[in-house]
Amino acid sequence: MGYWLRRIRQGVVLLGFGALFGWLSVAIWQGIESGLPTGWHRAADVTMGVLSLVGFVRGWIWGRRTIRAKLADPPTPEQAWIRHRQARRGRGSANPDFGKRGGALLFFAPFFPPCVAWWIGSTFGTLLVRELPSEAGARKALNRT
Repeated sequence: MGYWLRRIRQGVVLLGFGALFGWLSVAIWQGIESGLPTGWHRAADVTMGVLSLVGFVRGWIWGRRTIRAKLADPPTPEQAWIRHRQARRGRGSANPDFGKRGGALLFFAPFFPPCVAWWIGSTFGTLLVRELPSEAGARKALNRT
């Protein structure tokens, strides 16, 4: 029971983040679009919609290819644990250079919606699979013993 609750919770949390970032990207885009001349609104909306759709599809394809490559050589439970611990070591440190890069973030704000669409596509492309690579590795290790 705990396994499925964890998988469902992971999906719900990522769906929430996807909705939040999607809403944020639309809000940023509306702010940018309000500064455009009135004749450019439709062309800008169509362009951003096409770019976002392409970003979503490319993200989905990338996510599926990544999962397929990882499923071809799944990690053992020990390797999965080591990777998990190494990934958690770098978390929680504040980035002191964020203030210096704030201008670059504002410069690239018009490209935020396609980037968010790519992230959503890649996230759900890797999440909506039958078996995760770590699970496949654990199943293989269990079958070997």
